[in-house]
Amino acid sequence: MEHHPRPRHRRLRALAAATGALVLPAALAFGQPAAAQDEGTVVYAADFADGTIGDWAPRGPVTLAVEDGALLTTGRTADWNGPALDLTGLIAPGGVYEIALDVRFATGSAGEVVSATVQREAGGETAYDSVVYQAAASTDWTTLAGEYSIAATADALTLYVESPTPDASYAIDNVQITELSPPGVDPSIPSLKDVLADDFPFGAAVDPRDLSGPNSELLNKHFNQITAENHMKVEAIQPTEGTFTFDAADELVAHAEANGMAVYGHTFLWHSQTPDWWFTYPAGHPSAGEPLGSSAEDQQIMLDRLEAHIGAIAEHYGDRVFAWDVVNEVISDNAAEVYRNSRWFQIFEGPEYISHAFRIAREQLDAVGATEVKLFINDYGTDNPAKRDNLYNLVADMLADGVPVDGVGHQTHISLNTPLENIESSIDKFAGLGVLQAVTELDVAIGAPVEGVEFPEYEARIVQQGHYYRDLFAMLREKDLVSVTAWGLHDGRSWLRGFNGTRPLESPLPFDDDLQAKWAYWGIVDPSRLPEIPEEPDPEYARVQVPRAKDAPVIDGEKDKTWKKAATVATEVRVEGSEDGAKADVSLMWDEDAIYALFEVTDPSLDESSANPWEEDSVEVFLNPGNTKEGGYGEADGQYRVSFTNVVTLGGNGPEAGAITSAAVTTSTGYRVEIAIALADGQGEVGAEHGLDLQVNDATDGVRTAAHTWYDPTGQSWSTNKNWGIAELVEKVKNDNGNGGGGGGKLPVTGTGLTVGVVSAAALAIGGAMLIMRRRRAANWGE
Repeated sequence: MEHHPRPRHRRLRALAAATGALVLPAALAFGQPAAAQDEGTVVYAADFADGTIGDWAPRGPVTLAVEDGALLTTGRTADWNGPALDLTGLIAPGGVYEIALDVRFATGSAGEVVSATVQREAGGETAYDSVVYQAAASTDWTTLAGEYSIAATADALTLYVESPTPDASYAIDNVQITELSPPGVDPSIPSLKDVLADDFPFGAAVDPRDLSGPNSELLNKHFNQITAENHMKVEAIQPTEGTFTFDAADELVAHAEANGMAVYGHTFLWHSQTPDWWFTYPAGHPSAGEPLGSSAEDQQIMLDRLEAHIGAIAEHYGDRVFAWDVVNEVISDNAAEVYRNSRWFQIFEGPEYISHAFRIAREQLDAVGATEVKLFINDYGTDNPAKRDNLYNLVADMLADGVPVDGVGHQTHISLNTPLENIESSIDKFAGLGVLQAVTELDVAIGAPVEGVEFPEYEARIVQQGHYYRDLFAMLREKDLVSVTAWGLHDGRSWLRGFNGTRPLESPLPFDDDLQAKWAYWGIVDPSRLPEIPEEPDPEYARVQVPRAKDAPVIDGEKDKTWKKAATVATEVRVEGSEDGAKADVSLMWDEDAIYALFEVTDPSLDESSANPWEEDSVEVFLNPGNTKEGGYGEADGQYRVSFTNVVTLGGNGPEAGAITSAAVTTSTGYRVEIAIALADGQGEVGAEHGLDLQVNDATDGVRTAAHTWYDPTGQSWSTNKNWGIAELVEKVKNDNGNGGGGGGKLPVTGTGLTVGVVSAAALAIGGAMLIMRRRRAANWGE
């Protein structure tokens, strides 16, 4: 079809405020469409004058035909049926577009209103963005128009025209999409790769979506190294045994080579994003398709597969990829153990597979002449002293055994509360082993809440982030690093945005959704430009009075009578996933020896199929004795997780964290978990205050689908004590009349005026005066 510029008809525009504009995690559709104008660049136009439907396709079982020079839709049976147009190649992140079209109902057809909507697919999630929502229409031509923009590249964009009247028939004509404000990268600012040229290469995690348009401009200007975000992982390279797919990875490598960039490979071996076939018996085996056991034969199957996989990659890329993460994330997050209890670990009944992987990688790369390619072990949380030491000991042991480990990758997924001294201490410690080191997956979370929660601290957090990046890079530039890689090009492409689609304002990278430099960028490039961090008011943390137990409860999962006088709070703050996810009423008591918690969890479906304990149905207690709130985890701080089957895992616990005793039983409505956490001398006394938070994780089919806390809305409780509530130990709870109170009800929050468990993120304000006006999502009934 020929694409003709749309004639500017002087017809009445359906542009009332009721057209409904949206603000979504990765898209902005503006509620005040522009007046008729001749400015801008037309990127698509169709008037159906050639008598064909052209690029349009039916959405649902409808009939599309051109009649009287317009596209007529008939045969609709549902409100979402209608004509659809693929916009994927037309709309670029950061640009502002007017989408306009003429519409009228067919003579004799039912129907009063029409909507124009864009279906957006990104990162496995689907969203529906209203361009014009239920605008009045009739059998006379009406022009619909609205502005539309996306902040991040989408996997697919589809424009469609619909009516809430299922059997309505209607025609559209003179469709035109005009780029009003082109996307772009600021060419005038210094390139990060040049600013850091004397220190280390600066990379970004990318995928093929980032190789064209404005994303590509940003990548080429500021970065001189790339990592494949997903397309060099096992499931991408070898989705079925013996079938290797390099197309997407080849695009990345070709782009890097054409633009003078190095390529860092990620990854040969990982417990995640590995296809299920890898852990089952192969075709032709008597137990084909069944899970592998741990016999020597089964282990050899795994090693043969690893050799074939790495060998194929080595043969394909040789030394075009200068370094590889040979193994990724093999150290456990559970402070009570060393190694992640993955299928690899289970089949080999220990960590020997890690050394095997390095030896195989070296052999296969050397065999194709890629003798200088460097081999890394990569993990997150290396700023945590316990996890750092476990990784250090593993690397030291492998080096002593002659295993060819060249380097250590520190992922560095951190937050504003991560102590920089912890990151520096880890780099310094590994330097003593003489290995290469790299920061491989850097981002700095600002602690944004889930969608729908106001975040007036946003601007202040962005300033604070600039200061954090300043201090972080000042330290990194003093170290001997192979490279530093940001995990994503800009905020709109961050995995933290797409993590269950719940944190639309999380902004962890140096460039914003519009690909413009943030204070984080200037913290690296020119710290003198940073404004002062707004003065922080004293936060008003949620507080609960926890009464002394008359008798210590028996930790058996049963609610004995001593719990009748406990305080009770609820986990009502959504930090991830579905609002309808599992929650709990949590009873709290203490005595000189311990603090006690009893979770009554409502969860009709229980799941523990994931290899990651936080992705199983479980509860968590976060305890900061003394309520120090210094950030990170202190010497006595602990994260205690207990599953519905009473499997206990520990997080970044300090060496003085108290021991846990627990019991769990299933109930008719979910499960109950009873916990005692030991208190040190002096911690269990009237008047003592302890930082506290409580969390319930909800899992389905091996994935965490929701998480709810008592107070902390940031989702960062696992990494910092800064945002937890406060437990005040009292003899007995006082009610509003000063009388003894106790069990049963939800207690008031002292000092905040909010009900415990229903807490605004504003309680964590660090900026106070700066506000963001967030548009609310309009109703959208598209399929």
